[in-house]
Amino acid sequence: MVICPRYSDYSKPNSLAYKIFGEERMRLSMSPVKMLVAKVITHRDFDRRLILALEEFGLLELMDVRHQAGIADIKKTREEQTVYSAIDRLTRIIEILDLDPERHAGKPVEIDDYSLTLSLTYVAEVIKAIEEEVIEIEQDLAATHLEIEHQKNTIDVARSLKPLGVDPSYLGVSEFTFTTAGVIPEKNVTKLEWSIHEVTDNAFVFGWVKLGRGKAAITLSVPVEQRDAVERILSALGFDEFDVEGEHKGRPAEIEATAQARIEELEQELKQLENRMRSIAHDWGPKILAAWEQMKIEKQRIEVRSYFVYTEHSVKLWGWIPDGKQDALKASLTKWLGETLEVIFDYPEFSDVESPTYLDNPSFMKPTEDVVKAYGVPTKHDLDPTKIQWLTFPLIFGLIFADVGQGFIVLLIGIFALRARRRGDDWGQIMGYIQSGAEGLIMMGIFSMIGGLLFGSLFGAEVIEPLWPAFAHTINGEHNPYRTTHMLKLSIEIGAIQIALGIFLNLYNKLKHHDKRGAIIAFSYLWLYLGFINLLFGVSYSSINEWFSADGNVNLWLPIVGIGYGTGNNGVYPTLPVSPLIFTLLAFIVPFIIMTIASLMGGMDGIVHFLEYAIGMISHTVSYARIFALNTVHMILSMVFFRLIDGDNPLIVIPLPEITLFGIDLIHSGATIPLIGAIVGTIIVGLLEGLLAFMHTLRLHMVEWYSKFYHAGGIEFRPFRAKRLHSVKIITEPVPVKAPVSR
Repeated sequence: MVICPRYSDYSKPNSLAYKIFGEERMRLSMSPVKMLVAKVITHRDFDRRLILALEEFGLLELMDVRHQAGIADIKKTREEQTVYSAIDRLTRIIEILDLDPERHAGKPVEIDDYSLTLSLTYVAEVIKAIEEEVIEIEQDLAATHLEIEHQKNTIDVARSLKPLGVDPSYLGVSEFTFTTAGVIPEKNVTKLEWSIHEVTDNAFVFGWVKLGRGKAAITLSVPVEQRDAVERILSALGFDEFDVEGEHKGRPAEIEATAQARIEELEQELKQLENRMRSIAHDWGPKILAAWEQMKIEKQRIEVRSYFVYTEHSVKLWGWIPDGKQDALKASLTKWLGETLEVIFDYPEFSDVESPTYLDNPSFMKPTEDVVKAYGVPTKHDLDPTKIQWLTFPLIFGLIFADVGQGFIVLLIGIFALRARRRGDDWGQIMGYIQSGAEGLIMMGIFSMIGGLLFGSLFGAEVIEPLWPAFAHTINGEHNPYRTTHMLKLSIEIGAIQIALGIFLNLYNKLKHHDKRGAIIAFSYLWLYLGFINLLFGVSYSSINEWFSADGNVNLWLPIVGIGYGTGNNGVYPTLPVSPLIFTLLAFIVPFIIMTIASLMGGMDGIVHFLEYAIGMISHTVSYARIFALNTVHMILSMVFFRLIDGDNPLIVIPLPEITLFGIDLIHSGATIPLIGAIVGTIIVGLLEGLLAFMHTLRLHMVEWYSKFYHAGGIEFRPFRAKRLHSVKIITEPVPVKAPVSR
């Protein structure tokens, strides 16, 4: 049972709701927040203050009225152009120093953000202090790496000269020949030989030896008059010549020793350069990242000005804000602009069509909201399923991935991911999805543990006595043959509840928007669907003929409570004083006819929706049997690892303590679990089945549930705001002075 605190309870510091949800208030409505247009006018000289005020407010999406009105773009000032060049220079420094802009690099740096001039002054100081040195180190590093590679090639050539039968003293130009040696990419050897053959008319001597690293050492001798043509070919094919006239003289062994000594010197220089680079990154990293972040924010502010309309004395803007945020916007604008301000709010007629969608959900529901948006952003006429899905998604996942031990691991991963995210740690592009969905993992882990307690599973071993008697392994000391049947019935009933909820939400939405025909269809469909489910479980699911029997009574299906007691007259379902035939007519045939007529009145679209509803009523309900199927597969796979790895005589077993809960012997005395099988099974099954459970839970929501009420197709609300990770904004200027507003 979930206890929902009252709206007013969130403000009480000692309340349970306050401790769980914090100060954040939760709207109980599932509808997206109504949007309105704010028109702001202030003095032209205060456009910077206006931007800072909107940035602080953080919930206004600017409207591009300049382009709609055909107004020319504003030319950038010299300072604004400097911002773009500063970003390029800082980006290069960040790449050279291998800094990560997405991760904390130390304590955030305070930056005076009052004016662009102050921001550029700070950035200029940072660039002036380290740019020249950083670029110089980069160039030295590149030159050193190139020289090391050249020396390695020299060693390769020196080692290859002897097998090729060439003495270094023969290299160079003689009276009749030009002889050279060096290294070339191995893939170009054949092309080189063919080219030389064509140029010299087969008047050449060529030899080569395969080296490592995809290279080959070659020697080549051609008539001296062909030297220029041959050198052009060699250069085009990536030839690195052995410089016998320079530093490499003597026998091959002497050349190799000289090159090796030079490599050792270069590696020491390389190490010193890398140490200097790391030292600069450590000392200046936070300031560099803060400067880069400030320039990115300034760039964003410059681009925002393209939405402003400037007159001779004033600046105007239009933007979308959520209804209910008017006072907050006024407060922020007044703080920065004083009385030099005029704000007008309007609900335009086109807002239902063109306005963006703002979802006002608590931050702990953000992972669920992201899943909803992955399907599509709600429109203004849609309902936002986030608040319900926040509970139903982990519930269904927990029924599929029902295991106390493995669920606890999922819970721990979620907790660690949440802590890492709050510390600002970055787990990378792939693992970052785990961080962003940490709250969802916590919920899924909790419900997996609950499912494991209900069905009796600990790391895949059935050593726990299920809390739900219907799923007990034994009844009165004998094997329970109906355990899987009960699980299947539970899966279908979970589906029936969720689908009926989706149909009800559709009915609610149609009534809300005064769609009478749509409301009639939704109501008759809900009536039809509940009648269909009641005929399945309250009459018979194995014989449709019994639905039309004129004798006997119908039993009223009650969700969940009938699990373990069969169907029909099972002693739990209340008896209705009507025959199955009458009930079928009233609860199945009549609503079916009403839904058919109302759908046909909608033309071709109505017919398509009717067929979708009629087919989906059965297929979507049966689809929830995957809960039973995947839960069973999860248990079987876990047991397979116990059998394959541990067999009948496991090497290591873990004794489990005797546990009693609510008077039930949850774990009996002497229960054990094989350690190796549990570890291997958890790693493999946890990854495989965990992903499958997530994907199928996602499918049950997006296909079976969303199709009943959710359409998406909206435009996501993207307010103007600044994201700061490396810097802290400080303002040193006084409160704005008064100035007249002219329009």
